[in-house]
This record gives sequence, structure tokens and C-alpha cells, in this order.
Amino acid sequence: MDAKELIARRVAREITPGMLVNLGIGLPSMVANYVPASLGVFFQAENGVIGLGARPPEGMEDPHLTDAGGGFVSAVPGAASIDSAMSFGLIRGGHLDMTVLGGLQVDEAGHLANWKVPGKMVPGVAGPTGPAPTPIPLRKRQVTFWRCWII
Repeated sequence: MDAKELIARRVAREITPGMLVNLGIGLPSMVANYVPASLGVFFQAENGVIGLGARPPEGMEDPHLTDAGGGFVSAVPGAASIDSAMSFGLIRGGHLDMTVLGGLQVDEAGHLANWKVPGKMVPGVAGPTGPAPTPIPLRKRQVTFWRCWII
């Protein structure tokens, strides 16, 4: 088991039955692979998918069904597709039980950095920091770090 899998499995243990959980880009998207379907959890991604499932087996990918980072996902029964305005409304409106973020930098007080990765289409942590420092009423915030620099 590599470090990313270990972190994703650990975060998955924090998820309880019936939660609506936002999964960020990168390592957070792996969490769905380690939550049993029997928990009735719905995973949400900023690109407008509610009801993300685990990554499908190789050869079974649907190019129209991806997470916010463009990774292939499956859909659970009852999944829905919504526009990005509604998706961010769920996040900022306090309708989530938990968000799982991918962090790259944090200061000693626990504030996440907000910057872009040069030359990349995906904005690094610029997108997911919205739910982190603001007073959005979530029951849980999990920030995953694979490699961390304290600034």
C-alpha cells in the first residue's frame, strides 16, 4: 500500500452512513474507492456530479463521466448531473456533510495556500480553498497531504 492509498483509506474511515461528501481533485478523489456502497454515501464533485462511485475497471471508463480533475469515475444508483453553479451552491450553501481537500501548503496556523500550478489546466489548491477558510457550515473538513511544506 503506497502513501496515497493509506491516506485515502484513513479519510474514508471518517465518513459515516448517509453523508454527502465533496471530493476535491487528486488524492481526495481516491477516497470513494475505500467507502463501502452499503454506507449509502453520496460523493459530489465541483464539475456537477452527485453520486460519484469508485474508479471503474480498466476498459469500462465512460469519457462523459469524470470527477472534477478529469479522472474516470462510476455513478451509483440515484446519481445526478447538475450545473457548476448548483454544485458550488451546495458547497457554499452549507449543504455538505464533509469536504475532502487536497492541500499543497499550509502555514503554522493551518491556513491553506491559494495558488495555481504554473502550466497546468487544473488550478492546484486555488479551487478547493473556498470551502476551507470561509465560515461554510460543514460538519467536517479533511485536508489530505501527500507531501507537505510548512510555510
